[in-house]
Amino acid sequence: MEFEEANRLAIRGLEALTELLVGGAADHAPAPENRRPFQVGWGLVAALHRQAAAVVSLHRNGLAHEAAPNRRLMVEYVAHLQWLVRDGEDTVDSMNKAHQFKHTGLRQAADDRGYQYDADTANAVRDAVIPGSPANQYSQMNALTKRLGGGLFESYIGETQLSHATLTAAGCFYRESDDTIELTLTPTYGIEGDPMEASPYLAFYFLFFGMIAFNDLMVGSPWTDDLKAIGDTAGLAGAI
Repeated sequence: MEFEEANRLAIRGLEALTELLVGGAADHAPAPENRRPFQVGWGLVAALHRQAAAVVSLHRNGLAHEAAPNRRLMVEYVAHLQWLVRDGEDTVDSMNKAHQFKHTGLRQAADDRGYQYDADTANAVRDAVIPGSPANQYSQMNALTKRLGGGLFESYIGETQLSHATLTAAGCFYRESDDTIELTLTPTYGIEGDPMEASPYLAFYFLFFGMIAFNDLMVGSPWTDDLKAIGDTAGLAGAI
């Protein structure tokens, strides 16, 4: 399928997915004692939806290359949603453990620079007792995406090369031969075609699979039929 047609279908798919997201997911929340994975999952899928919108907006303004950090973040959200489905409460505990660890570093940095903050809140984070879990080994994205498969690891590593100050990122803006050098203000990739043209489709793809995961966190998986229909229409037949 050509990028133009894939993107056309993707935009329609994104519109359909948005309609699902505003359709009352709270009505399918688990009981309070089982709600943590659902609650965290909703935060992730809502953020994932906004990243999809950002990717499409950047693409429309000729900045698909610069959307690499957004696409990379979409991979992170999808991976964590799938992790919630697999490990449930253990995933939330592992995310809390990672938050506690990073918060410790943030507090140390604030102390070193003499910044003011709410010590009571900081102490509550520091003193929280979080159960250990085998899921902690997946707090790092490389380990998590390798475990999940489905191309997430490859997508994450690929987008990372354009999301940081790497030689890959710098090399998109110059070309050299034996005796000449060409400097550009727009990226080139040394291959035929522009892979960034697929950005809207990728935005749809990641949001679609993120919503499949969140659907499994809701009581009764109420989006199943709608997601199947959306996938069938947008070129992802058989994905659900």
